[in-house]
Amino acid sequence: MTPSRKGGPRRKDETLIAALDIGASKIACFVARLGEPGAARGRDAGLAGGFHQSPEIIGVGCHGLPLRARAPATAGDIETGVRSAVDAAERMAGGRVARICIAAPGRYLRARRIGVDMEIAGGYVAVEDVEDSLSEGARLASPADCLTLHAAPIDFKVDGADIMRDPVGLSGAMLSTEMLGIGVRRSVLDNLSGLVERCGLKADVFAAAPYAAAEAVLLEDEKELGVVLIDIGASSTGYAVYDNGALIDAGGAPIGGGHITKDIAQIFGAPLAHAERVKTLHGAALIGPGDEHRYLEFPQLGVAGETARASRADLCEVIIPRMEEIFELVARQWPEDLVRRAGLRRAVITGGGSLLVGAREIAERALGVKARLGRPNHFVGAPEAAGAPGFAVAAGLIRNYVEFNGEHQSALGAARQSAHVGERASLFGGVEAWLRAKF
Repeated sequence: MTPSRKGGPRRKDETLIAALDIGASKIACFVARLGEPGAARGRDAGLAGGFHQSPEIIGVGCHGLPLRARAPATAGDIETGVRSAVDAAERMAGGRVARICIAAPGRYLRARRIGVDMEIAGGYVAVEDVEDSLSEGARLASPADCLTLHAAPIDFKVDGADIMRDPVGLSGAMLSTEMLGIGVRRSVLDNLSGLVERCGLKADVFAAAPYAAAEAVLLEDEKELGVVLIDIGASSTGYAVYDNGALIDAGGAPIGGGHITKDIAQIFGAPLAHAERVKTLHGAALIGPGDEHRYLEFPQLGVAGETARASRADLCEVIIPRMEEIFELVARQWPEDLVRRAGLRRAVITGGGSLLVGAREIAERALGVKARLGRPNHFVGAPEAAGAPGFAVAAGLIRNYVEFNGEHQSALGAARQSAHVGERASLFGGVEAWLRAKF
């Protein structure tokens, strides 16, 4: 057995990367080994020069956090959870990770659409014109109090004509570029950096959690046709909106599956742990035939040996309104012009909260779109449990780190962060990745 992180320093394996998803109810860690560069296949075929490091998931770790009625888990709880999840993943992988990418929760993200107009000097759009336009957009990608995680093009126009993609070689006098910038407050990244440093790790890349989840579960056709990815966590729900193959919005709402657990505990007078168990085993977001005659026992808080009975239909009637509220609050975050432009007709739900029976039907009713359950796409070597919706963010972090990393650049344009000074090392990872893929 590989010694734990607490057992003393061990040599890091430069071929190993780790993804860390720090949630309110659990901390998940994936460890992947990078393969040798080779011919790109499938969704990787667009990478420049066919360069592709195929990841193999060789370690998975997960640590549950204690349930609390009001306050989130303490810093000590989270630090213990990170150590436990990473150690478990490293023991399974048989080595210590050299690099780690961390998800920034959707509730802390700030998305901003940017327009850049640039004169075309030679009468024809050159690669340099596109690069200058994207670099200028990336510079303006997020507010002053935020650090940029992602800056990528949505579409291009030449002399006002919408050409969507690849403007190089077209004639005109003015190149207009629309981009999406996603930023997060510096304090959030500083706190995450400090947390993992206390666990003997160093943050290599930060990524927007809903974007990572979307890249793990969405199909390319869904992105082209218009889709919203909704990642239901315990304390918050993240979302990412795609149209015509481009990410056009991302963010989150401060509500999640943990609020359903608290509702059950409060209404039926049960301990939080029992409410979570009942929700997982018997809960649903729809009432089925005979549910009014199926009774459940709820031990009462503070009264030893006393229980209360309620039907499964009663339980569902507590769950349904809160589930509807989750989707309604997420939809309120979308700008009206975005919804009109995208013409959204499809939703994909993922995350632990998506596993409730009836969640898909509630999403369809609340959003007025067709919905499906999203599971992470298959990884070589990954155990079956790693394909659960609750691991979508961790899986997406690995995929994005590998596909767009190059020389330590993420697909999200994530900058390396210092835990103490919060410096910005680079804003242009997403820009460079796009240019490499296109040209």
